[in-house]
Amino acid sequence: MPFATTDIKDDSEITDVPPKKSVGNEQITNDQIKKREKKHKDYQPKYFLSIPITDKEITGGIKILQNAIIQQDKRLTKAMVSDGFFHITLLVMHLLNEDEVNIGIDVILELKPLIEEILQGKHLTLSFQGIDTFGNQVGFVKLAEGDHINPLLEIAETAKKTFQEKGILAGESRSFKPHLIFMKLSKAPSLHKNGVKKIDPELYEKFITTGLEKKHSLASIFAPC
Repeated sequence: MPFATTDIKDDSEITDVPPKKSVGNEQITNDQIKKREKKHKDYQPKYFLSIPITDKEITGGIKILQNAIIQQDKRLTKAMVSDGFFHITLLVMHLLNEDEVNIGIDVILELKPLIEEILQGKHLTLSFQGIDTFGNQVGFVKLAEGDHINPLLEIAETAKKTFQEKGILAGESRSFKPHLIFMKLSKAPSLHKNGVKKIDPELYEKFITTGLEKKHSLASIFAPC
């Protein structure tokens, strides 16, 4: 689904949260701490807009990568992203209630002609090459450099601007870095207790230069679920 709840803590840990003010040497009470924690929690993104990656060539390559890692360490099975959930996140957002969810749905419909204008009737070719991690906690396939980067960035920025114009808390404070996650340790908290505290680069070393390429029509994100 292009618009659904998910665990996206590792996908985008930095959000547009209002900065905390310095209190100098004043003593911070427990109530103040709890209030700040609640405020931060209230701003955590709970929804995301994404491009689903369903092409069999790409998903097949990811499965080969996942299986190769599992063969080396079976404990990581639970950390793998399941088939059918591969995607590139364009935008994360925080929707407070059902009314804001409905506004979000309307915004998606408004985005369709804007995205079509960006693509100008062309397919957007998404090429993937190389493996990397976020802090050795989240493993992802990198988007290869190429002409597809600029329109993808423009689509993400347009989506962010459109949601924000409707009063939706959306976007991140850091720059947009498209990626396709295939595993994350946070999916299985028990791994940390069992001594798995990071993703060892040696597990995916031979896949670092692997490349995959497939054309995706972004209009498909507006198809009925």
